[in-house]
Amino acid sequence: MIPYYEPAGLALEMFKNRYAIHAEETFNEGCDRVAYHIAQAEQGENIAKYRAEFLDMLKKNTFFPGGRIMFGSGRPKGQLLNCFVIPTHDSREGWGKTVSDMIVISGVGGGVGANYSPIRPKGSKINGAGGTATGAVSLMRGINGFGTEIKGGGGRRVALMMTLRHDHGDILEFLDAKLDLGTLNNANVSVNFEEDSQVFFDKVKKDEDYELKHNGKVVGKVSSKKVWHKIVSNALKGGEPGILNGYLANKMNNGWYYAPLVSTNPCGEIWLAEYDCCCLGSLVLPRFVKEDTKEMDWDELHKATTLGVRFLDNVLSVNNYPLPEIKDQCSNLRRIGLGVTGLHDMLLMMGYKYSSAAGLEFVDKVMDKIKNWAYEASTDLAEEKGSFPKFDPDLFVKSGFCKTLKPSLRERIKTKGMRNVAVLTVAPVGTGSMVCDTSSGIEPMFAPAYKRKFRKGDELAEEIVIHPLFARFIIDGKGVKHFQGAHDLKVRDHFEMQRTVQRHIDNAVSKTINVPHGVKEQDLSDMYMEYFPELKGVTIYPDGSREDQPLTPMDLDDALKYAKDHPMAVLGASGVDSCKDGKCDI
Repeated sequence: MIPYYEPAGLALEMFKNRYAIHAEETFNEGCDRVAYHIAQAEQGENIAKYRAEFLDMLKKNTFFPGGRIMFGSGRPKGQLLNCFVIPTHDSREGWGKTVSDMIVISGVGGGVGANYSPIRPKGSKINGAGGTATGAVSLMRGINGFGTEIKGGGGRRVALMMTLRHDHGDILEFLDAKLDLGTLNNANVSVNFEEDSQVFFDKVKKDEDYELKHNGKVVGKVSSKKVWHKIVSNALKGGEPGILNGYLANKMNNGWYYAPLVSTNPCGEIWLAEYDCCCLGSLVLPRFVKEDTKEMDWDELHKATTLGVRFLDNVLSVNNYPLPEIKDQCSNLRRIGLGVTGLHDMLLMMGYKYSSAAGLEFVDKVMDKIKNWAYEASTDLAEEKGSFPKFDPDLFVKSGFCKTLKPSLRERIKTKGMRNVAVLTVAPVGTGSMVCDTSSGIEPMFAPAYKRKFRKGDELAEEIVIHPLFARFIIDGKGVKHFQGAHDLKVRDHFEMQRTVQRHIDNAVSKTINVPHGVKEQDLSDMYMEYFPELKGVTIYPDGSREDQPLTPMDLDDALKYAKDHPMAVLGASGVDSCKDGKCDI
């Protein structure tokens, strides 16, 4: 029996600051507010039934909703979805619509992704009006500028994803745009490979040029090696651009026959069609570990997975959508993103190192079970409530992802239908993981203990922060030699974890590949080329790439010594793991 969870310390403080509807609301009251709101999607006696079941799940903290759900439930005109993708069109009216969509969505707390590849390259002739086009990057700068004004007006910090095809005529300008940290500073930027990346990689290895295109027409050529060097070297300098695998995303797209996927959301965990949305929630994996026996409570994980799918599907029914186009698309596809958080804490509680083969094998087992249970839950919902409107049983099961499912599950889909076009994701779960007092998403903990610099009045202060699970192990007298922080891992360890998890995810995986000092550009390039064909996106974080980097990890021996010398610090430990660049807290 999993006990009810009571956040304390920083976890409680984060709930109060980010999610509580008023200053006096308790965590349990917040859970009831959310459970009541989401249960309104049910009918008759099911409203009370699922309010009780949702409440039990939330109070046990086996599942934590996306930040917008936790914040917006119970509020007037609550907008409960984290992120959206909007289209771009190559016209004045199209530019205006993109700007308008971004402002409206950002105003209700949503992140915005967009693919700027439809915009004609800089210098192209404008028939009829005369003159030449200013290009895709100029529209990005305009959108970024409006983001700055929204922040300046007292709104939430905007979160944007700006992506461009690798063969767009403006690709070199795009790659240089983020080098100046004052440009496109409200956005994550990524290069999108909409065609098989292996073709491009082969050209890089042969030092060949490749064609730049727009609307299927060749507009120029450029050195593949020059472009690839800019991508890798810029990422090593500042963590951007990321690279997105649009080819794989659409190859695996369950809705391939209806709507192509054009961009991810700002943190990269979900590829979306135009006007599609992120409906997020995460299974809190450490809650399912029986610490006395180091076994997983598979029955409880099955129950939470099934209920989590229903919860997120209900969110789509009760949400207040910011745009009619979004409401139509989300109703047609009913895409949800059930993910996980606290994966590293789960591994540590089970006795596994994050980097170990045994740990990866266990993660593979857990994610496989979640995948199968989540798909079964969506088929059961389809039988009860109907499939998503654009479901086609014969075409759906021909998607790249469905072909990876076991035959009995594919037959179940054809027989019962699917309530949701896609079901699974892995989000960063930044602030949410802090409330749950766990590591974030599938990320390793930052460090067992680390030094944090912060401003205290006019002075720069420093404190030692201890990861809560590390503190618990010390208090309980358990061994901690298997504890690793992000900086204790090899770059390859990060890639292996992302690849293992992505095999079981129909949407995408948000994962930071931590890169320590000294990694050579060629070594990173080789790993990109090795792993990227199996990933839907890659984001790296080079150590020390941000001037304001406030955290310094302590090695395990120093952390242990500090913990022994400062027992009160151990007792007061609380988690602060979050999204590495701060743009994922939406």
